[in-house]
Amino acid sequence: MKEKITLTFLLFFALLSIQANADNGATKAVAPPANDDCANATSLTVNTNFLCTAVSTGTVAEATASTTPNACPGSATNANNDVWFKFVAISNEHRIELQNITGSQTNLYHSVFDAGTSGDCSALTASDAIFCSDPNTSNLTALTVGNTYYIRVFANDAGSHDTTFDICVGTTPAPPANDDCIDAVVASSFPFNVAVDASMATNNGGFVDVAGCGGAMNDGVWYEMVGDGSNVTVTVTPTAWDAKIAVYTGSCGTFTCIAESNTGGVSNVETETFTSTAGVTYYINIGHPSGASDFAEGTFNLQISLSGLSIDDLVSKGFSYFPNPVRGGELKMNANENIKSINVYNMIGQEVKRIALSNVFSYKLDMSDLSDGVYFIRAEVGDSTGTFKIIKK
Repeated sequence: MKEKITLTFLLFFALLSIQANADNGATKAVAPPANDDCANATSLTVNTNFLCTAVSTGTVAEATASTTPNACPGSATNANNDVWFKFVAISNEHRIELQNITGSQTNLYHSVFDAGTSGDCSALTASDAIFCSDPNTSNLTALTVGNTYYIRVFANDAGSHDTTFDICVGTTPAPPANDDCIDAVVASSFPFNVAVDASMATNNGGFVDVAGCGGAMNDGVWYEMVGDGSNVTVTVTPTAWDAKIAVYTGSCGTFTCIAESNTGGVSNVETETFTSTAGVTYYINIGHPSGASDFAEGTFNLQISLSGLSIDDLVSKGFSYFPNPVRGGELKMNANENIKSINVYNMIGQEVKRIALSNVFSYKLDMSDLSDGVYFIRAEVGDSTGTFKIIKK
């Protein structure tokens, strides 16, 4: 009986040991990625521009070698941990980008194969390869619309890796709608945030060269806004190109420089802040900082934000106003010095009232004839001016 009990305990502890090893990964089997082979390639959504809003994630962790020839020249021969993607061309030109690469091997390669209209990858050969790239961006040309193209992603060494990445397929876009100053996009709601693809922006009538704005620049893309007296901050975050910001007043082709930012360098973030004047239209030009060569712009994120209206100088002169919101009738204003003038602007910068005053320290602004909405009031008190926002209900 004792021998039976002892044998039972030994068997029990042996089973526990096997389970412990399994829990520690000693006997676990890890499957390769679903797209380990060409036949199971992940289908990619083709973006209509280079902003890469549609991306797919991938990994070479536990990936195995494929039978398809590597097709990369030179030393790029180790495709033992490859994964596959595919897309159908909608243009003769597409861009492939590998992004957010992290892991033990960040030097990834990718090669592209043309599988024709059939999309059959079972018989792909080295001669079907149209591209092999070590850099993470490749620009493909002379593609056939409707053909299926396979992308093979791999780390070029014999080891195994846990590397993950994002992949996207972009399309050469048309020139942007705001390619010219006369077609500037109006920013009217703040903060104004937008992702932009200016890759096909043209130089229109030539370089933009305005005195005081740091020299000529490419005529890139254009935005406009109406000042309200607040501080305006323009921030441009470019992707892999050198950007410049220039801010002007005046009219298209006849500009006065207000501010510019050109710290220089590819992918450098450019930021410029200026104090706006209520009712004044500002043109914001974003382009390459060259007045000699028409360099290509690229993708970028644009933010235009506002900070406190400039009323501090008026407050120092005892200026106050009430009520806000104004409900149908009068806005009352008081000051310790002479209130010289009052100008009222609507949300699109149109002046709707102009009042000239003399020896007035208290004034009631009649707003009963104005529609409900937001207005900007510019007041001149003594030798100071300031602007504030009023809501009329």
